[in-house]
Amino acid sequence: MVEMLRNEGLKRVRMRLITAVVFVFTLTCSGSFGMEDVVSSSGPGMTLLLIIFLPLVWSVPMAFVASELGSMVPEAGGLYRWIRRALGEYWSFQGGWWWTLSLYVDSAVYVALALDYLEARYGFGGGTRAIIGISLVAIFTFINIRGLELTGWSITIIQIGVMVPLLIFTVWGIVEGTGNPFSPILPPGESVLTSLNLGLAIMMWMYAGWESLSTLSGEIENPQKVIPKALMIGTPLVILTYLVTVFAAIRVARIGDPDGWMNMWTGGGGIDFVEAAQMIGGGVLAYLLLISAVLSNIGLYAGYLATGSRPAFQMSRDRLFPKWYGLTHKSWGTPWTAILVMGFINAALINFNFDALITIDVFLLMFPYVLIYISVIVMRVREPEAPRPFRVPMPTWALTVWVAFPIAIAIIALFVNGIDWMIGGLIGILTGPIAYLVFKSIYKGTTDEALEGSTLTPEGTLTEFGAQVEGATA
Repeated sequence: MVEMLRNEGLKRVRMRLITAVVFVFTLTCSGSFGMEDVVSSSGPGMTLLLIIFLPLVWSVPMAFVASELGSMVPEAGGLYRWIRRALGEYWSFQGGWWWTLSLYVDSAVYVALALDYLEARYGFGGGTRAIIGISLVAIFTFINIRGLELTGWSITIIQIGVMVPLLIFTVWGIVEGTGNPFSPILPPGESVLTSLNLGLAIMMWMYAGWESLSTLSGEIENPQKVIPKALMIGTPLVILTYLVTVFAAIRVARIGDPDGWMNMWTGGGGIDFVEAAQMIGGGVLAYLLLISAVLSNIGLYAGYLATGSRPAFQMSRDRLFPKWYGLTHKSWGTPWTAILVMGFINAALINFNFDALITIDVFLLMFPYVLIYISVIVMRVREPEAPRPFRVPMPTWALTVWVAFPIAIAIIALFVNGIDWMIGGLIGILTGPIAYLVFKSIYKGTTDEALEGSTLTPEGTLTEFGAQVEGATA
């Protein structure tokens, strides 16, 4: 999209399929660190059952829907552009705003979790924690501003460092651990509903992110083909990774104590993956898992710093956000101001409580997810013949039934995390209409059809404003 990129200042890069798969794996998994809290709050059996069955009605629908919408509307900003084409300017702003707020919190969670692991191991104080956290944010903010190629290489190297120790632990833990990881299903005295209080929120967060890579569509060659393939490969990899690693961790936690799973949590004092590695492999394996845990969350941060900054950038280009948010770096072709602002916000949030951040994050994320699911149905009805290089292999009525499940789960999640976080989340949601009125009055938005972006020919070639774009399929 030569002319489009010249106008936007974005640099389009050739992303290999393996790199795109690594991106998907990073954005949706990057190891199983954080699952410890689900085991202790929801029970070992319920945790493993959620790992197996929740994707069928939560993450797999989003992976397929994101593939269809991303192949049909392969534009910078991803979900923001999907919702705009389906539901119009107002709802696309709401979706982009809520998703961006969620990602600002979400990305800070990864740095906070990495710091939790380091602090639990080395016991440093708040000042040291802040210095380390701000340094990590600064380093990866620069890497993201420097370019998508460097970000891709970085997360690939990071994921090697994550998975090699984790695979060693998994094999060792399954062999050396004891007990049936599926028993008991629930914690003593808990019902199914009460056991999901924190566990469901964390599990939904663990299985979120399938829509994220599409926000980079304006900077990837052939995104309508590469991204759906990466999602279809990455989805089963994530499910398998969670299942075998958590299975192993539960068996290790029960060594010497059948109720050891009740002591599984992050943040110090419990059995996390690092402590479990210490139990079976001593200091060497524990050190390797500590490196894996820290790299896991750093990788997640690097990935979400990239994807989380793009919708706001595109909203600025559509005259619905401050104009300076839409600036691109003249040499590196990245939305550097949007990335920089996100980095500053992350640095301010990293000292918040992990569980609190997760719950607020999930609350904010649910509403854009509902808009995405509605958008795919609207687009099926309104534009049934529009080219879709990837199409969910089911008729529209069946797709409607399928996406009704994650919509229902999203609604349930809003009510199971406590009244305090519901109030806080609702306040966050209500900022969307207010922000729209403010930014619309200042920047006026746009009704220019040219800004509605690219479309696809039946052959899968990208076009812009009805004319074929030179180099779109290179």
